Amino acid sequence: MNRERRRTVRAHHGAVRRGKVLPAVIAVVLIGLLVLGALPRLRQSRDRQLERTASTAVPTVFTELVTRDTNGTALDVPASLAGIHETGIYARTNGFVKSLRVDLGSKVKAGDTLAVLDLPDIAEQLRQARASAEQVEATAALARSTLTRWRSMRESKAVTPQEVDEKEAAVNVADAAVRVARASVANLMEVARFGALIAPFAGVITSRSIDQGALVSSGAVTGNRPLMTLVQLDTVRAMLNVPQSAAMHVHVGQTATLLAHDLGNAAFTGRITLTASAIDPVTRTLLVELQVPNSDRRLLPGMYAHVSLRVAATGTGLRVPATALIIRADGPQVAAVDKGKAHLIKIVLGRDFGTTLEVLKGVTEGMALIVNPSEQLSEGASVNAIARGAKAPAHAP
Repeated sequence: MNRERRRTVRAHHGAVRRGKVLPAVIAVVLIGLLVLGALPRLRQSRDRQLERTASTAVPTVFTELVTRDTNGTALDVPASLAGIHETGIYARTNGFVKSLRVDLGSKVKAGDTLAVLDLPDIAEQLRQARASAEQVEATAALARSTLTRWRSMRESKAVTPQEVDEKEAAVNVADAAVRVARASVANLMEVARFGALIAPFAGVITSRSIDQGALVSSGAVTGNRPLMTLVQLDTVRAMLNVPQSAAMHVHVGQTATLLAHDLGNAAFTGRITLTASAIDPVTRTLLVELQVPNSDRRLLPGMYAHVSLRVAATGTGLRVPATALIIRADGPQVAAVDKGKAHLIKIVLGRDFGTTLEVLKGVTEGMALIVNPSEQLSEGASVNAIARGAKAPAHAP
């Protein structure tokens, strides 16, 4: 009996304890759920507050000044090299190659024989011309003898003066025929002399298109390749096209540096000797010839090179940092800072110098421009401008 009462009492005490713990557990769970739901909202509220703070803060920008172009500009333009003298060797008349005295790469002097041509047609024509000359000379001699006799008969009045005049005219005609015949012989002899191809100047044979026994045609007619090409290499010419913007600052006698990349960027100093004195309407460039000494013959005709010209400054151009340029739909702009405000200014660009740009219109010397401006930068925006190179002020924590 006592044992059953003790069980009943323990059961009652357990139920009382469970009735007290359960509400506490439920309360703890509810509080945890409220905390978990409130944290994201608190985080979002804090982020929004930070965004509002950032949007209302004045951005710090760096500036550089607009400068005047006083140092000149290094202009780098491509160029093609050629010999100071370069010519194709052609035959004066048709014939066959009798002998070759030179080959590809041969060095020759002025007056050297390059090749000898066999001219059978010219030789036959020369024989005929000489025979014709002998014939007309004989006719002229007979006419002179006849005139002498008729003049003696005129003294005895055996012939009339009219007949004597006719004989004198016949002598004049015969003498003229002699001169024509001799001129024809001389012309053919001159053509025959061209059977020997002579070097017009000292140089190097850079091409050859004939072999011994080959048939050659006269002249540089369309489709006719030169028999040989002779190039003088002691001095080379660099032909370059200078842009119109710099053409007015390039003049004869100006020195320039030629860089040959294939020779390890070796530098050669040359001098401008010729300019076209006119702008090409198609390319808007000025053709310029630069002559470069080449005594060691390292520079070869046909090579590609770069020429660096120093273009003098006019003192009127303005330069701005390339990083200050803003490209938008309404054209190129820069952002100037005045009294803590950003102002967008439209500009007209000139030449591109890499790190700087020439501006023809829109800015003035000494104007402070924002470098690396933000895409969100707008007209009249407040900014904290710091000159490039100066230290930004320290902010309080």
